[in-house]
Amino acid sequence: MIDLFDVKGSYQFYLADDFVLPFSRPDKRIGLIVDCSNADKTAVKNKIVDVYGKDVIVSFANGGKVGSCYSYELSDFDYIYIEGEKNIVLRKRFDFTDLEEIMKRLRADDGCEWDKAQTHESIRSNLIEEAYELIEGIDQKDKNKIIEEAGDVILQSVFHTQIAEEDGDFDWTDMTTALCRKLLDRHTHIFGNDHATNAEEALAFWAEAKKKEKKYTSNTDQMNRVPNCFPSLLYAEKIQKIAKKCGFDWDSVDGAVDKVKEEMEELLTALPENRAEEAGDLLFAVVNVLRFFKIDPEIALRDANVKFRTRFAEVERLANLGGKDMKEYTLQELDEFWNEAKIICKKQ
Repeated sequence: MIDLFDVKGSYQFYLADDFVLPFSRPDKRIGLIVDCSNADKTAVKNKIVDVYGKDVIVSFANGGKVGSCYSYELSDFDYIYIEGEKNIVLRKRFDFTDLEEIMKRLRADDGCEWDKAQTHESIRSNLIEEAYELIEGIDQKDKNKIIEEAGDVILQSVFHTQIAEEDGDFDWTDMTTALCRKLLDRHTHIFGNDHATNAEEALAFWAEAKKKEKKYTSNTDQMNRVPNCFPSLLYAEKIQKIAKKCGFDWDSVDGAVDKVKEEMEELLTALPENRAEEAGDLLFAVVNVLRFFKIDPEIALRDANVKFRTRFAEVERLANLGGKDMKEYTLQELDEFWNEAKIICKKQ
């Protein structure tokens, strides 16, 4: 049956059952032949569309007859053949190997001058920016934005890995091996002998496996390994959770709330040179309260910022309707606008 096809160069051969496996990813650079004579044709068609795209040309054989069509038109066939495409620009669908190929090309001697000039340090902040843009897409429930920004986050990891490979530090396989090994070793309730019946138990097993892997010598050692570059609210939450695991925590939220009141009083009565320290203690205590309520302090403050910005814009709009600049109104008048803005924004 293979002789019926005009096979150019090397090819890869699959039985349909192996081809449609979830993790089967054929190499699009060389030809593909699939024996579908005793298989679910719909499953084969769906896999071809997923890997190659819906409008790739497919040659098919059925009962000794050969024809061709677009992948989305496939219906009845015993064998299929897709010619390899070495020109990456002409491929219709892409996977991780394509991403690796593109990055290597961009960093090649005759590649992009900007990409070639980058170092770990020069693109360090890009990852932070891309992560926040992904979060924005998630908050907006914008599917297209999530697709784009999730890709940008992956791009940053790929970029760093390519730089490391060129420097001889590690390569793509080292990176993916480390990641896969971590997932296998830390999910002991899936790939080991532990059993988790809920998310909290699963997280506890992950934490215990991580503790063994990292070989923490003490709770302080674990706390010292929390990255100093974390945002301050996130850093506070992380080290508080470590303290909680060894019993150094309030019995209930009431103790945390009382601590906030105490720190507020200390801030109000502090000497000018001590106010910054007391302000920090107050913020740390507030994070403790939010932790008891399972509220992410970074997200809570960010949402509060957005809410203030939205309401402030409405206050300014209302003020402008009066024909005056905001500075020309009294604080009481602006407060009235604020209360009106709260009502308007809740209806939006």
